[in-house]
Amino acid sequence: MKKMQERSEVVLERRTRTAGEEWFMSADDILDKKVINPQGDDLGGISDMRISFPEGKVQYLVLKYGGMLGVGAKRFAVPPEAVIYRPGDDNFVVNIDKQRLDDEQGFDEDNWPREADFGLIQSAGAMTPPSREEVEAVKQTETPPPEVVTTERVETRPRRR
Repeated sequence: MKKMQERSEVVLERRTRTAGEEWFMSADDILDKKVINPQGDDLGGISDMRISFPEGKVQYLVLKYGGMLGVGAKRFAVPPEAVIYRPGDDNFVVNIDKQRLDDEQGFDEDNWPREADFGLIQSAGAMTPPSREEVEAVKQTETPPPEVVTTERVETRPRRR
């Protein structure tokens, strides 16, 4: 008997700020999500994520690329700041050249890196992911005061029995 994995039907949280919007997804909704580049090349899927403690911050997403039925696949540590979600086609978009993934070795399943590999990310093109310097600059900015942030949350999940 196959064990079926329960996934949330809809999980959406949006925080609106004067500076823009933030979107949140559950881990169930992120794992196995298809990843493409801006050119539309299939780069694989998100197979895992690395969370650092005590900060409780997602350090990187694991991009599983290539292989056949999971055998021979390569794993890459992608910075979450470089990932854009396209709700219309339900994909993540990352500015990585597919040839680069073919040429790179990736990391071993038994030896995970401590940090994301910002070197994989291309900085040219219409969709420009943030550079490491831009990410650090964003981390150093102050959180807006509570009166500027509004949160609305909608969740529907199947009940476990």
